[in-house]
Amino acid sequence: MALIDQRKGLFSVAILLVLCSFVYLSHLYSSHSTSRVVDSSYLSNEQTFFDTLNETEIIQPTCQCEEELIEEVDPVKETKAWIDIPDKLPAPPKELLDKIHANLLPDRVLIIATANYGMRNHVYNWIESLKRTGEEKFLIFCFDEKLYEHLKMSGYGDRASLIPDVWFHQEVEAEFKTYFSQEYRVITHSKTLVVQQLLYLEVNVLFSDVDIVWLRPRLAEYVSTLLNIRSETHVLFQQEGFNQQEINSGFYLMRATDEMKRLLAETIHIQDTVEGKTQQGSMNAALENLDLDIRTSSVVLLDVLHFPNGFVYYTHDLPNKHGIKPFIVHANYLIGEEKKQKLIDSQFWYVNDTWLNQMDIALERTASKATKTTNKKKPVQTT
Repeated sequence: MALIDQRKGLFSVAILLVLCSFVYLSHLYSSHSTSRVVDSSYLSNEQTFFDTLNETEIIQPTCQCEEELIEEVDPVKETKAWIDIPDKLPAPPKELLDKIHANLLPDRVLIIATANYGMRNHVYNWIESLKRTGEEKFLIFCFDEKLYEHLKMSGYGDRASLIPDVWFHQEVEAEFKTYFSQEYRVITHSKTLVVQQLLYLEVNVLFSDVDIVWLRPRLAEYVSTLLNIRSETHVLFQQEGFNQQEINSGFYLMRATDEMKRLLAETIHIQDTVEGKTQQGSMNAALENLDLDIRTSSVVLLDVLHFPNGFVYYTHDLPNKHGIKPFIVHANYLIGEEKKQKLIDSQFWYVNDTWLNQMDIALERTASKATKTTNKKKPVQTT
């Protein structure tokens, strides 16, 4: 009899536990269903489920204030609506046009550099590095006549040209300029103007600063392949630093598209209107107006170990630490004679300084004779 009573007690406890569980679960279901409802169709696609959650989790503003907080707008980032690019630009002189066509590579790629007389030692080092990698076609745009005459005397007249005066926004001096000077900003500004003109000639521009050393053969073919392998890519940029957030405007391959023409027009506009902006700073600001999503962007960054800037190569020595032979080395982040000395130390200096000094003297003598001849031809003024 006692055993029967014990079983009845256990049965009653079990029924009580079931009832309590049912009440608790009903409460949970009721509170969950009132807080969020997700369509069962999400089961056919996991990503749809997460998208649905994101939509329902948007935080609605709780402040009922009459005045809204307005984010301060950076005028540099609001340039897109201001720029109206022209359909065409005036054609360059025939002599320049002939040199452009004579130096075109396949896919209408043109290797170019810009420089003034004060940079001539780096110009010749750049030329020699190209020749050592098998590149014989290039075009140097000279900011001043003295560099142009120097290059002609050295046998590069077919690969050098003065920049037409109408392309300039400001006059460029012939002396070497340091990075921090106002004259340096004028020089770099003019680089953009040259590239802009070439894009309107349907030329795909491979731009290189002259303090860059080319190290591996078929470099132009390689970067051209990278550009063409994805039709959405319009420009390949070297990186600045190594955080993959800023481009270096000293080395890039740019396709002649309307989007790139607009990018350069915005870069020029920013540097014309914002005090103290360098060309590189202006171009990085102009890039903010483009789609920079890695999946759809027209802008692609070159690998920082194979295309290192001076910070990566000389400050951190990353390519050498990882056994990588780069395609180029950019001697930026260095100023004045330190730039040349670093190139010498790394065995990237190819210029015979004695030869260069002799060419300088020969040019001065030629210029002096031309001046004397001109003075003799001038009529004598009589009173």
